Amino acid sequence: RSHVGSSSWTERLGPVGGSRGRAMVPLSDEHKECMLLPGIFGVFVQGLLLLASVAVLIFKKKREERLERLGRPGIRARNWATFLLDSSKQLIGSGWVHVVNLFCASTFGQMTEGDGCQWYWVNIMMDTTLGVGIVYLLLRGLTRAFEALTGHKRIFISGDYKDESGRMIPLKYFSQLGVWLLCVTLMKLFVALLMLILRVPMAAVSGAFLNLFPESSKFRLVVVMVITPLCMNAMQFWITDHFIKSSASKPEEQTLQPQLEVAITGAELGVP
Repeated sequence: RSHVGSSSWTERLGPVGGSRGRAMVPLSDEHKECMLLPGIFGVFVQGLLLLASVAVLIFKKKREERLERLGRPGIRARNWATFLLDSSKQLIGSGWVHVVNLFCASTFGQMTEGDGCQWYWVNIMMDTTLGVGIVYLLLRGLTRAFEALTGHKRIFISGDYKDESGRMIPLKYFSQLGVWLLCVTLMKLFVALLMLILRVPMAAVSGAFLNLFPESSKFRLVVVMVITPLCMNAMQFWITDHFIKSSASKPEEQTLQPQLEVAITGAELGVP
């Protein structure tokens, strides 16, 4: 019978009890085989997930263009250069978080109840729900802080990569990328701390969810490493793209901007 995991994984022993010097017993076959996708096949699956995430962003871009053509008020589609810069920040950040998630899943699987697959599932669910809200708040807060520190030169305003003449400024992009990576890193630290504090109930929830599926570790592996990330990442990328892009591309901002300009012009001319 072929195994998903390597020999080192199948020989790993699982802890029993909570004290130091606790007894060790072999893990069940299910836990032996439930290993985060290894080798070339794992790289292939992760590549498919990357393509799926890119497809979601492109679909959202095409949707913006269609709504703009239909004359939807306040809709202005980004050009491809701006869209690619916005999307690259998300993709780079997601790649970094993916590496951290693999490390966290492996570490939690060895230190606590549950295995790597359970903890990877918890990581994905936390990052794509609570994590999105945390990143949103961090991005707003850190952007304001860095803008204040640099004299409000609009270097860190997310999605704004050009100067007043319309010329692309690389410094803006790399500064915003640095802020974005800082946001996702701080989010990941907070989520990891929360997982550590709530490790027992989270292990129970993830175990209960995975036990809904047939006792085939390979199928559970597909649920953990393919189906869950595919669905949850699509939602995460869609929501995140809305607040990572320039506010000038958002309907609510574009609706308010002309009103503000009219109000300011009227005030200058003394018109009520």
